[in-house]
Amino acid sequence: MYEAHHDDDELQEESTNQRRSRRTVDREVLAHEAELMVGALTADIEAIMGEYTRQLLDIVERIRQAQPRTHGAVLLDVSRCGYGCLGCPHPVWRKWVNRQQHSRHAPSTWHAVRIQRPGVAARAKTVPQEARELIAEALVLIERRARFIDHLKRINKAIGTARYYRPELGQQGRNEDN
Repeated sequence: MYEAHHDDDELQEESTNQRRSRRTVDREVLAHEAELMVGALTADIEAIMGEYTRQLLDIVERIRQAQPRTHGAVLLDVSRCGYGCLGCPHPVWRKWVNRQQHSRHAPSTWHAVRIQRPGVAARAKTVPQEARELIAEALVLIERRARFIDHLKRINKAIGTARYYRPELGQQGRNEDN
């Protein structure tokens, strides 16, 4: 009887210790785990944005190769606005226009007109089917990328707000680099 009671006391004490150890976690362990989670999140963001950018640049070239340089050709271009922009490079749709298309004697004068509705412009008879399919694929990619960038903008705004109220936040990493 004594042994059974003694074993029950040991089990109860062990159970109590386990409950306490779950509640009290070493602060260094918590800080390290948080740092690992942020590092993993950062790596995921870099990988996803890198893949979106690679796909965007790839489809720019594929659209260009899928159609000849003729009047009405729809092209996707990218532009850069500057350092610190989450959305760079920005996709820009353009349509090739020959101002002298109907003149037999005047030389061609080409320029690219910026367009807002590439799907509509791609319906022209001069745009090959392969290019139309690539334009549709690019529109889906651009929309997915834009939604992801919107999420990043919210995170960036939260970071700015946190730094506004506590300017010392985020300074540790900068001081270590110097």
